[in-house]
Amino acid sequence: MLDDVAARRPGVPLYVVSEFTPHRGEWIPWHVLRPLPENKASILASIAGHEIVEASVAFAAGTALGPMRKTAITIAPATLRFYGFGAWALDSAREFIRPIARWGRRLANPRKMEIPLRARAAQIYGIAAARRRHPDAVHAPVTSAPLSEGVSVVIPNRDGRELLEILLPTLVPQIAAGEIIVVDNGSRDGSAAWLREAYPAIRVVESSEPLSFARGANAGIAVARFAFTLLLNNDMALEQGFISALQAAFTDVPDLFCATAQIFFPEGIRREETGKAVWRRDNDLDFPLRCDDPVAGEDRTWVLYGSGGCSLFDTTKLRELGGISEVYKPAYVEDMDLGFRAWKRGWPSVFCAGARVEHRHRATTSRFFSPRDLDLFLERNYLRFLIHAIGERALFERLWMSGIRRLQLLAMQGNGAALDTLRRIPRIAGPGPEATSGALSEEEIFALGNGDVAAFPGQASHGARPRAIIVSPYLPFPLSHGGAVRIFNLMRQAAKTHALILLCFCDGLATPPVELLELCAEVVLVRRYGTHYRRDTEAPDTVEEFRSTTFRACLKQTAARWKPEVIQLEFTWMAQYADAYREAKTILVEHDITFDLQQQLLETQTDNGAARLELESQLRRWRAFETKGWRDVDCVVTMSAKDAAAVTGANEIAVIPNGVDSTRFQPSPEPPEHKRLLFIGSFAHLPNLLALDWFLHEVWPRLQPGYKLHVIAGARPEYYLDFYRARVAPELTRPFLELEGFVSDVRPAYRRAELVLAPLTASAGTNIKVLEAMAMGRVVVGTPAGFNGIDIDNGQDAVVAVTPAEFAKATDRLSTDKAAREEIEARARRTAVDRFEWEAIGKLQTALWTSLKGAASLR
Repeated sequence: MLDDVAARRPGVPLYVVSEFTPHRGEWIPWHVLRPLPENKASILASIAGHEIVEASVAFAAGTALGPMRKTAITIAPATLRFYGFGAWALDSAREFIRPIARWGRRLANPRKMEIPLRARAAQIYGIAAARRRHPDAVHAPVTSAPLSEGVSVVIPNRDGRELLEILLPTLVPQIAAGEIIVVDNGSRDGSAAWLREAYPAIRVVESSEPLSFARGANAGIAVARFAFTLLLNNDMALEQGFISALQAAFTDVPDLFCATAQIFFPEGIRREETGKAVWRRDNDLDFPLRCDDPVAGEDRTWVLYGSGGCSLFDTTKLRELGGISEVYKPAYVEDMDLGFRAWKRGWPSVFCAGARVEHRHRATTSRFFSPRDLDLFLERNYLRFLIHAIGERALFERLWMSGIRRLQLLAMQGNGAALDTLRRIPRIAGPGPEATSGALSEEEIFALGNGDVAAFPGQASHGARPRAIIVSPYLPFPLSHGGAVRIFNLMRQAAKTHALILLCFCDGLATPPVELLELCAEVVLVRRYGTHYRRDTEAPDTVEEFRSTTFRACLKQTAARWKPEVIQLEFTWMAQYADAYREAKTILVEHDITFDLQQQLLETQTDNGAARLELESQLRRWRAFETKGWRDVDCVVTMSAKDAAAVTGANEIAVIPNGVDSTRFQPSPEPPEHKRLLFIGSFAHLPNLLALDWFLHEVWPRLQPGYKLHVIAGARPEYYLDFYRARVAPELTRPFLELEGFVSDVRPAYRRAELVLAPLTASAGTNIKVLEAMAMGRVVVGTPAGFNGIDIDNGQDAVVAVTPAEFAKATDRLSTDKAAREEIEARARRTAVDRFEWEAIGKLQTALWTSLKGAASLR
């Protein structure tokens, strides 16, 4: 369509309103989550001053952009053309007719009516019945006889003698203090008699009739005499150190309810379980639980629950919960219910990678039940879980509706267990589930256990050291941008006196770099999913991009585990988590004053189109969010006195400047390449792209010939070039320009460069690359914004140029006058070493943490 319009209207500017970047024309983004008036205003601002000679609308099957089409009609009704309307109308008619035809076929064949009618009835019944209930009060603690230190192992068994013959030799040697209790559920294979003869020390609790898993386990729990209860299926085989690995978690994690093992399957059998159970499904047909493979090095990650077949529990807490709920008959989902109810009381469960067990899956149940029966137990018990565990009404309604819908889809595909479940929906009666009394809401409990979290023990000792949690939107290693350089180097200094816990977002769960593990007691990663959608909220877009229920829940639990004295929030948008854990002092590190930067970007915007409207909107949102963030924390840290002066309403303000590692960044004895210029700036940061574009358009044409420009653009430069294309599009295919993405070690680039450039037109915070260049003994030529917040002597430590002509003149002079350049190089190195060394700056941070520790909160 765009090519057709362009061919018919040659020479006429083409504006394209679309959700995604078009292949031609000037793009006006359409934000599908924002209201129509806001999108319309953006379009009108972008085309202001132009006469519309033609407006075209594309109708395509599968699209739902009615508001966009409506906007086109209101803006240019007289010149509007429609593309693909006939095909779209036909497809729309088919979509309208399809459900009518489907119901017609069902009416003609009543058997086809059963599944949708049963599903709809089940949804209505569940919602109506749940709304009549109210949350139950928290149960009173259960009093019982004192428990001895040690482990009570409870093993439900039914005709599993040959399985016990495999399990017990791996178990008995690991019981240093404790007991083994086998609950024999109506076995006919002589299990009880064999146990008394072969293992007389084992306590056998006999039932003449088969018991459900819950009843069998509870019979053992009721007679347990030790502080910990290990629930084991009889079809397990333990690796050495299994029990000790589980016990160690209770030493490290306060209020721990359950430590669950890492599960393996016999060789050649697909690993259906891992122990890292997560609340997640990828499509409408998935069961909402699955097991993810743990990441190498992962350990003590929060999980929704521990497997009832290989987990260690706090016996007292287990009894206070009333043991395992016996509504789950005959088996399945009872362990999830148990873990979830514990979470609601503030008692977590964790995954223990070092406790390894081999599971012969369904070795017992498959003897007595068909696969369809087992699937039916799973499906019905999941509905029972929703009924008996979920107390938040909105959450229950959402899960109930999606759960019944899933059963409907499965039944329509011929799944017998799903149809059986729809035919026998569990009854909803009595009081509602127990009220939540822990720190996490039910929504947060599920979010924490959704598989987007991984915890990694660090290599740094912590002991009795004061503890600090560093909260970052990015991994601070590798050193791919200035923020990472600052965070990492100050962590290196802080690790000398504090136990550090790093909590940060990542694009994908993977083992953290060893450089971080060496500094930290623990590194916790939370996966973040990027999106092009911009939400209709009062928060800035970047704040929304990093808004995560999972991250908030993870911060709450990580802080509850480590009980830090300080939580340091890196970057403005992380201020949204300032209230997650109030027992610690909170610090917001303002790498730049964000609304100041937005104001500068707005001032450099020359047209009045959509980009300006968006900048104005974001500026308003940033100002409100950022100033509130200053009030919500105990202390705001800025990079310079200039930035500190902009902070208002804060309880305390501290200046901790950026720095440089002068040992790592040292001058090279080799001379630089003549007329080689270097620009380092991640394209993820819009001011860097604006700076490069300004230099190429305004300065480069004024330079003497012969220069080469080396640009290091950081990770994914192509992505950010496209992302900011509507705002700035520097021409980077010129023969004199050498473009690189992320470079792990930039020192060789500094050594080769004759001059380093900092041509920023907008800046806040301070530019770490300037300090690195100075430490390397290189002259930096930059604009005033390029040296923002850095107190340097112009002409002595570096060269400041205000206009493009001054910038070009200074560059040519320093490239030609070697003596003048070398004099500034030597002075720049001395200034970097004397005033900007990370070790001295790190002491400022440690002193701030110490002073906050003894200060009363002003919040």
